[in-house]
Amino acid sequence: MSESLWFKLADWNDRMNGIPRKCLLIAITLLCAALVFALFPYCWPFVVALVFSMVLEPFVRLVSKGLQQLKMARSAATLLGMLILFGLVGILAVATIGRLWRELMGLVRAVPGVISWISATVLPWARGLYAQYQDILPAYVMDMINNALASVGQSLGQWAASLSKVLTSGAWTTAMSLMDVVLSIVLTIMGTYYLTADKSRIAAFFRRTFPQDVRRHSVLIKTNLVKALFGQLKSQLTVSSVIILFLVTFFIIFGVRYGLLAALLIGLADALPVVGAGLFLIPWSILSFVLGDVGTGILMACMYLGTIVIRQVLEPRIVGKNLGLYPLATMIAMYAGYHALGFLGLLGGPIMLSLIKVVLEADKAVAGPGPGAESAAPPPASPVVAQPKTDGELTLPNGKKKPFRVKGGDKDA
Repeated sequence: MSESLWFKLADWNDRMNGIPRKCLLIAITLLCAALVFALFPYCWPFVVALVFSMVLEPFVRLVSKGLQQLKMARSAATLLGMLILFGLVGILAVATIGRLWRELMGLVRAVPGVISWISATVLPWARGLYAQYQDILPAYVMDMINNALASVGQSLGQWAASLSKVLTSGAWTTAMSLMDVVLSIVLTIMGTYYLTADKSRIAAFFRRTFPQDVRRHSVLIKTNLVKALFGQLKSQLTVSSVIILFLVTFFIIFGVRYGLLAALLIGLADALPVVGAGLFLIPWSILSFVLGDVGTGILMACMYLGTIVIRQVLEPRIVGKNLGLYPLATMIAMYAGYHALGFLGLLGGPIMLSLIKVVLEADKAVAGPGPGAESAAPPPASPVVAQPKTDGELTLPNGKKKPFRVKGGDKDA
């Protein structure tokens, strides 16, 4: 009964051109992604440790060859690599977080002044502009405009007060959760060591645990995933890091206030599909020209041109082949990701779409040609008639017999 049902489902899938199987794979992929997202807060130190292990692997493999005479060559190479990696990461993190915190606190202290300037200058100017058209516009339109301007002023004041309160409470919460931070750092370091030093042992465990068919599917998915997804993310991260470094360098040289914070935000925006650094740099440049700050306007315009040049030069050499996603599908994935995950969904949506694409391509590679491939199969070979080694009769495929004679090693009928 089960075999009959299975054959009926397979036949129905063939008649539907494989769409039911693809829908099932998409549903399983989304379910697995939701499970990973739900479990991530409970195991993120080990995910970070896995990333560090992948970064350390080339260095550890190279150093291990030079320490082959030692019994613990891979362990020694792992410790050396961890010392270098975590030393650099620690120095960079301390310097970056300290600078970001100072800029963020400076921005918070400057917010009340900005709001006062908006309330004292911008809002009266806007009211005066709309007052000129008071005789033209209907009365209810003017009432709506006045109410909107008053609401904006009140909202700005409330936002300034709440921002300082949120940052103060966030600092207190961070101080109280110091134990969690220390525990996560310790687990990340230990996980990095074991995932790197015992890589072959862990791989052997998975080979013994999972059946061959599952391993074959997982190897294909892993290969395609690393090439098409993780390779692309790594390349985009490299390009974005170069752009952030470019922006930070020139912002610091020219004394732009909150340069590191602005450079990080612009770099993150540049990494998002269909967004780019121009979302911030172009309005910043235009606003600077409008306010009379010509130098800042020219600088922001040059920064935008610089980001375009960097991306055009580096992308063909580093990124190479893109994810192969249609722009409309990418925008739909960004919109769905934004509503599902918030701001992070703008990047997570296209990543999820790419993951689904990789899974479908890996399944196609494992399953082989689709329906209708039987018609393209080669015709069966003609039956071969065995020839006797002595004189006698030769039986043909149609049942008839024919005399056969051997002469001097040459056979003829």
